[in-house]
Amino acid sequence: MKLSKRTTMLCTVLAALAARPVPAQDTNLHEKIERMQRQLEEMKRELEAQEQQKSAPPPGAASGSQAAAEPPAPAAEPAAPAGITASGVYREITDRVQLGGYGSFRFEHSGQEMPENTFTLRRLVLTADANIAPRLRGYVELEFERFRKLELEKNASFSDGEFEVEQAIEGTNHSEIALEQAWLQFDLYDWLRFRGGAILVPVGRFNLNHDDNRWDLPRRPLVDRGAPVLPSTAAWGELGVGFNGEVSLTDTVLSAYQLYVVNGVTLDSTIETIATAREGDTTRIASEVLLEPSTGSFGLDNKNAKAIAGRYAVSPTLGTEIATSFYWGRYTPDFLDSQNVYSISGDGIYTYGPFEVEGEYVFTHFGGVEEIAREFATVAIDSESALENEAVENEVEFELANLATTKQGYWLEMRYRFWPELLKDTVFGRPFQHPQLIAVARGEQVWLGGLIRELEFRDGVLTAFDKQNRYLDRVTAGLAYRPVPTVVFQLAYEYSFTNSGESLADVTSAFVPKAGEDHVGALLLGAAFGF
Repeated sequence: MKLSKRTTMLCTVLAALAARPVPAQDTNLHEKIERMQRQLEEMKRELEAQEQQKSAPPPGAASGSQAAAEPPAPAAEPAAPAGITASGVYREITDRVQLGGYGSFRFEHSGQEMPENTFTLRRLVLTADANIAPRLRGYVELEFERFRKLELEKNASFSDGEFEVEQAIEGTNHSEIALEQAWLQFDLYDWLRFRGGAILVPVGRFNLNHDDNRWDLPRRPLVDRGAPVLPSTAAWGELGVGFNGEVSLTDTVLSAYQLYVVNGVTLDSTIETIATAREGDTTRIASEVLLEPSTGSFGLDNKNAKAIAGRYAVSPTLGTEIATSFYWGRYTPDFLDSQNVYSISGDGIYTYGPFEVEGEYVFTHFGGVEEIAREFATVAIDSESALENEAVENEVEFELANLATTKQGYWLEMRYRFWPELLKDTVFGRPFQHPQLIAVARGEQVWLGGLIRELEFRDGVLTAFDKQNRYLDRVTAGLAYRPVPTVVFQLAYEYSFTNSGESLADVTSAFVPKAGEDHVGALLLGAAFGF
């Protein structure tokens, strides 16, 4: 059979791709593979369209008998512009825009006071990846964490000489809706791509690869989430602009970089209010105002200063990468003196056959913690105040939270991928091409130096300032089952502990242990899926 020039070209491209040396892996390798697949599918559709055009008879080429038998065609309606059809427009959109996402849920059982056992919808994330035009790409990621519903009711009325405004907010506990990413990228060259918008800060490998379905354990590392050493918890996004790119050092060694200027982490306020009815006493309303590190604003920057972040990675072989990254910028709002926070990190992954070792180390330093406490005292005046009348007692407490002079920690995860022959013809193996079982173990440690333990001030003067050094360790062992690469079922047991006689609740928000409990074990069952 004679091949067209276009078909020959496609075969040549495929052969070249197959013969090309395997490039080193970077954090966006799966995106490149998906993009190549889309390009090949587009070329295939073009070839099929050309073949159909060649095989179709030209207009007016019907036989004489057919022409005589058929009545004259009615007058045609105005035609659409040449080459534009509804199916063509739909295909154009679906070819350019990929909708996807991931979700995960978990069951947890432990000896904790709260929760002792619970099902948790960890998160549902929706993504859209658009090839807007050649060299232009847009990406959006929207997260619903432990979220079920949010209802807002508002009403304003006037009757009997009274103006009344009502407002009610209803939602689920610990729920969050977050815009994690929303950026536009202009690919000038492979080594120079401009990116601007809401981007992931490139510090550590987990923050860049945080999708739950990529991991074989059902809880995120302490360094990135449970007792964050990062200036903010993963997934940590900031608004800014910068560049990223890739440079081939040799035929098989690839380097990649990211460098951005962003609004940056800032001390932000959180207000917690508790109303308590007390038998035989006044009603008590207690408000706690926490000033703690948080991601920067997507609106006005209350620091009037910017931060910089960058990462450089080298991949000598497929499945192997080593990288270093940094972050530096002011973290105090403009009503406090300027103080900076910086982080440095090293991370990597090594693959040898069915074995994988992956890890990350992060060190963070917050400057001028005691100076901030003294300034905060002059602004807030009193760390705690109370006002009581015959019916209600009002209390207000101001606190600096989650601040330590230094934070450092690491996690190291080891995996072994296998598939027993005895499962090959079972329901777990037969329907799938390459199912896997993964034995996984993770060790992690966090050290907090100069963690604020007590902060009291009266009339704008600091009266008590107590710091302590703490650590938090965790070991986890588990088994994961992957019928396909994007779906995982997880079973794990973890054991966490801290300084003897101290409370875990002071150093982690991952769980709420019993008062004074310095260790806890937990059994975790989870599942995560990507689509």
